[in-house]
Amino acid sequence: MRTVLFPAVGVAAALILGSCGGAREGDACTREGYRCDGASAVLECRGNRWVALPCSGPGGCSSVIGGTTCDVTGNQVGDGCPAAMEGSGFCRGNPPSLFACRSLLLVKLQDCSSCVVGTGSITCSP
Repeated sequence: MRTVLFPAVGVAAALILGSCGGAREGDACTREGYRCDGASAVLECRGNRWVALPCSGPGGCSSVIGGTTCDVTGNQVGDGCPAAMEGSGFCRGNPPSLFACRSLLLVKLQDCSSCVVGTGSITCSP
């Protein structure tokens, strides 16, 4: 059994909204933040430029009070992750597999016979 200690991602991760307006991928930005770029992508300000990242889970991208949500549970291995999700993980599939955001990319860590999300940890049984 492998217990991974990192924040679990529910259906969608809450991200801090830092900038508004008509941003597009590649445009200049002045501070860290997020905004939806349609229903299935989020823009993140990285290195003073907007970067588009997929939100391919069923919740997509949406603006909420105090922030933006990006559901990455449908994203593919190698897709970019929002920086706010670095170190976060989730289970998906049948049988389940454990996924995490590492170095700003979605990676598959392990296949599981069962995967249980707890407070602050995920337990993946081989």
